[in-house]
Amino acid sequence: MRGIACYLFDLDGTLVNSSPVHERAYRHVLGREHPALLPAFDYRGISGLTTLAAFQGLGLSESDARHCTLLKQSHYRAALEIGAVQAMGGAEDLLAMLKARGAAIGVVTSASRASALKVLEITGLARHIADLVAAEDVAQTKPHPAPFLAALSHLKADPAQAIAVEDAASGIASARAAGLKVIGMHDDTLRPLSDLYFADFAHFAGALA
Repeated sequence: MRGIACYLFDLDGTLVNSSPVHERAYRHVLGREHPALLPAFDYRGISGLTTLAAFQGLGLSESDARHCTLLKQSHYRAALEIGAVQAMGGAEDLLAMLKARGAAIGVVTSASRASALKVLEITGLARHIADLVAAEDVAQTKPHPAPFLAALSHLKADPAQAIAVEDAASGIASARAAGLKVIGMHDDTLRPLSDLYFADFAHFAGALA
């Protein structure tokens, strides 16, 4: 990682342990609105997508998908208020280390801006982040390169001196399309898709020592 001056982190499932909470929110809404879809629902298949794209991918019409998106976001944000989402172990220490070394740190997420800002605030990670690109900030979201390209532009970063940190295949595809190298985390199946792979932030920090 020598020469890397900019780190662009995914949020959900990478910096924070929100994936189980998102999955419960999807299941809650499907059980209430479209119970026939619930038995075949697999969160892994929609991980990294926007909520709207996820519901549309399940076969809902645009109007139904938008309705379910509002319900799911409301359920998720209620879970945030009771502390259901926390930073991954070692995440804040790693961000503090990178910031102390002068690295620019961005978050590139398919979450809504309101949800992303809320979880960054609640977990205490917000103070380490120089830029946030959320779902509504770009015309096309992951796996399209637009989110990472936007972050690079905001931070005036050279792709050759930047790296993405991801926990989902759609995010890795997005970063690759933006010309970035990728660190995969938390999911061993991502190892062959990544330039570097760390099971957790302790191993990540160790590689920086």
